[in-house]
Amino acid sequence: MIDVTRIKERIDCRTLVERDLGRPKYRNNTYSTYKCSLHNEEKGFSLVVYEDHWRCFGKCGRGGDAIAWLQAYHSLSFQEACEQLSSGDLPQLAHPRLSRQQKSQMLSEPPDAGWQEAAQKVAHQAMDTLWGREGKRAWRYLEEERGLTEDTIIRAGLGYVPGDYREWQTIDGLKVPCGITIPWFADGAIWGIKVRRAAGEQRYHQVGGGNIKGCLYLADDIKPGMPIFLTEGEFDALIAGQVGLGLICPVSIGSSANKRINARWFKKFIAAPRILARMDNDTAGEGAASEIEALSSAVRRVQVPVGKDVNDFYLLAGAIAVQAWIEANLE
Repeated sequence: MIDVTRIKERIDCRTLVERDLGRPKYRNNTYSTYKCSLHNEEKGFSLVVYEDHWRCFGKCGRGGDAIAWLQAYHSLSFQEACEQLSSGDLPQLAHPRLSRQQKSQMLSEPPDAGWQEAAQKVAHQAMDTLWGREGKRAWRYLEEERGLTEDTIIRAGLGYVPGDYREWQTIDGLKVPCGITIPWFADGAIWGIKVRRAAGEQRYHQVGGGNIKGCLYLADDIKPGMPIFLTEGEFDALIAGQVGLGLICPVSIGSSANKRINARWFKKFIAAPRILARMDNDTAGEGAASEIEALSSAVRRVQVPVGKDVNDFYLLAGAIAVQAWIEANLE
């Protein structure tokens, strides 16, 4: 018979979690903090681990003891978790969590058919709203503050979910943030929907259940033998495509946190004679650029002459300046 009480007394949760997640962001004599992997946290360090328990103070709000950690993180049953912890040592798991490198080498898949069907309805409803009376303010933002043309907005399938920037709506069973919707389509599937809020500390949110990290925004626009323009933001990619004179195929990784391009898309890069990579000038952007350079010797890092990104450069200097910059970097 497994002595659950003894297991809990013997295992230090801080050591257990560090075994799975690596070194914490912060550690003192009482607790350690991490990004919460249970809800794929990108900003902040909401997972706090104490000697005898752990808790996420962020989106998922989960918590518990050592047994609960194995159940949540390794998808074990209560009995399996107890057996692992009572084996006389810290758990030697039969199914260890894959490393980032191993994950990147696996072919990513889009969400299941049920989620995609619901997400398609969300995207189409948002597109209809953007074209209606409720979408006029959002439309002005896209045209005047982002510089997107009507043709670009339509081709990208951008939409709008009306409401306060702090609100969410439930559409076809999916919880959707209010704001401008950016659907991610590729390989005949919808992989996710990002939403750009009008205000708030965190401007970008996602509709839950998507797999944007496994996708590549505008991947279907890549043509064999054509240079690729790779950037972080979706609006940057849309502007590059809008003014690029057909010289490049723009794509986006969505953010520097999504710095590893999944193996599913490697074939898209093989025939590219040049890959221009425009990442942000920060630690995360530097790491992303390094990862991307490992894909191909055709990669060239580029930075905009003025502004913080391609979209900003376009708004400050105009289309002709962006075109000249792209052409110069392709030489």
